[in-house]
Amino acid sequence: MNYFEQELRRVADACDGIINPTFAGRVCFGDLGGDNRVKLQFVTQGTMDCYEALKATILNRVDGEIDSLLFRFRDTWGKKYDHGYKDGVPYIWTYQGKSEWYVYHPTDADIKQLAAEIGGYLAVFTDRSLTPEKAQGQTGKKESVIKAIRASKPKPAKRNDAPTRKKSGPKI
Repeated sequence: MNYFEQELRRVADACDGIINPTFAGRVCFGDLGGDNRVKLQFVTQGTMDCYEALKATILNRVDGEIDSLLFRFRDTWGKKYDHGYKDGVPYIWTYQGKSEWYVYHPTDADIKQLAAEIGGYLAVFTDRSLTPEKAQGQTGKKESVIKAIRASKPKPAKRNDAPTRKKSGPKI
């Protein structure tokens, strides 16, 4: 497990919206229900090997990429003071093949704060009929969101109080 995967696991574990996270290299994929998935990855902001943000990309199995949003650590945590740095912004730095947090090491509370922001964003794309409890009992068959909505709507009752229509024509 590389350092990026380790930190992505911390975020995915703290985030309520991600179901069945899967990790591949420096990326985390998670199920949002229906055909929607999320892809999380640390990204740079113009400085090589200086990962200052986490990017969440919403993918649809049919339509491809739907949306993406960048969660900058400076926006979430602000400036942090640690290890003698007066006003530093936390980021993951890769130097000589080794990656680690630079300036400040986020606590579990910091990770929960970041995960809450990501979870709020993911809620827009989450299939609300698929909660984590329901997902674990799933047999792997995916249902369309439209079918689930139609199935959940009550069917209109048949009206018996409507006047019956009489046929016009000659009486026999």
